Amino acid sequence: MEQEIRAVVLGWQKSDKASVINSILGDKVELDKYFVKSVRKDGEVNGRKISLINTPCWWENYDLQDSPEAVKQELVCSVFLCEPGPHVFLLVINLSLPFTEENRLTIEKHLSLFGEKIWRHTIVLLTQRDSVKSSDLQRIIQRCGERYHVFDFENKSVGVKDLLDKIDDVVAANNAKHFETHDDMLLDIQRKRDENERRAKARQEKVQEKGDLLKEINAVAPLSELRIVLLGWIMSGKSSTVNTIFNHEIFPIRRTQKCTSYTGVVNGRSVTVLDTPGWWKYFSCKVNPENARASILKSVGQSRHMQFPHAMILVVPIDTSFKNEQKRIITEYMVAFGDHVWRHTIVLFTWGDRFPDISIEQHIESEGDALQWLIQKCRNRYHVFDNTNKNNQNQVTDLLQEIDEMVAENSLFSLNPQCAAEEYIHDADTQQDEDISLDDDRVLKLLQQEFNNRFKEIKSRLKHLGMDFTGCTETRSCRSISEPLDFSADEKLKEKIRTEGSRWEVTLMDTFLNNQNPEPSLDLREKVLEWLQRCDEHSSIGFGTSSNISNLEDPEPRDKT
Repeated sequence: MEQEIRAVVLGWQKSDKASVINSILGDKVELDKYFVKSVRKDGEVNGRKISLINTPCWWENYDLQDSPEAVKQELVCSVFLCEPGPHVFLLVINLSLPFTEENRLTIEKHLSLFGEKIWRHTIVLLTQRDSVKSSDLQRIIQRCGERYHVFDFENKSVGVKDLLDKIDDVVAANNAKHFETHDDMLLDIQRKRDENERRAKARQEKVQEKGDLLKEINAVAPLSELRIVLLGWIMSGKSSTVNTIFNHEIFPIRRTQKCTSYTGVVNGRSVTVLDTPGWWKYFSCKVNPENARASILKSVGQSRHMQFPHAMILVVPIDTSFKNEQKRIITEYMVAFGDHVWRHTIVLFTWGDRFPDISIEQHIESEGDALQWLIQKCRNRYHVFDNTNKNNQNQVTDLLQEIDEMVAENSLFSLNPQCAAEEYIHDADTQQDEDISLDDDRVLKLLQQEFNNRFKEIKSRLKHLGMDFTGCTETRSCRSISEPLDFSADEKLKEKIRTEGSRWEVTLMDTFLNNQNPEPSLDLREKVLEWLQRCDEHSSIGFGTSSNISNLEDPEPRDKT
């Protein structure tokens, strides 16, 4: 038996990873804190040196393709923090909600990043005392050689001792050999991560140099009036962005089906923001709800005031992937505004609180060609918002300043041919994901069916948490499609629709759990009923306008101060 134990701790968001680490080593990890870079924690237990690597979490139902590259790279590179390699991987699973097939697939795909050999070194660590009834959970345990442990938080000393005994069993079963980190696949990911960090610093310096130059030649003058149009896909955080800009809950929580504008004073300036219908992340404009693109053009055309916006703000969530598919769909929407729209566009990354420990440039470089293409199309103009902290008005001031700089830059003629050359190179990359041959009506029906099922799943999960609202609400979603729809011939279409649905369900459940009052109050039932009704609005295909300015269209949890 080795005196030292090196373990990598894995799990999805809210999986109790931090609680497990704190129970073993003492209170060393902040609970419910988002992070990207893996962190090593050392301590001594029963005379043995213990090293635990706390890894970034993935979302419970997210497919591997929906997780950002930066998270996946940092997840894999966790093994290099405990050289020569970890003895064991602790896969922490919280069973407060039923374990589903989607949970199993998410775990299997994320662990596949380490290679097949990881399963020989893995123990499933359950943080609830429920019996292992789920067949999908049993399949995960079987892949781990039937190794699992129910962690006892009430009697920590016994729980830790039993866990260390099982870790010793894993080490013995592997002939005292640790997980091998000198694997070409793992080393290649480490090299990519390190190269991305170098490129991120270079991008940061380039952006800073451009800003400094504009100030040096006195080209930037704050505009007394600003007109801004927000664009982006559903659940991107557009409406929360409006509320952050004005430091106030501007829009009522209701479902609307057209663009909505608001004018207010920000830092002594008159600012008008037009919030626009959102589009699907994975489907083209042909099957997007309410014909979002037409609605935007109609709204802008009807307002003489907004026909000449100073800035188009393209809102992109930071905590999800951006691939060629998203590049193609965004291009479909932006082309409607003319060739010059990109000169007036800034990419605004939302959910900035999810990536507190890496720079936005690291995310851009890690994510790959598609996101870098988008940033280049916008002439390297991008910004980050944390909409959970509406009191941080510095982020708003910086965004308005960036708009000032963009307006100033567009009024200048540049003799530098490099920018034009870079734009040509990126546009010359015409490789696109082939779109599925779609019957628009059929896709909309399939999407409706998916969201109906997701809504029922949300109600089921709330019931499992002790909140049974059966019969209390009559919902649109209860209306079922008359005939089951056959996916069999379209596996790729099935995967697209499932991914849209899982992203929706995960985001809404996370919003609810983040805002749930730990102390039951008299009006909790009423609040949850209201929340369910808003979920039901979202489960109808018509919910896809971004002007559903509800916390569930852009459900970034906001502070209550």
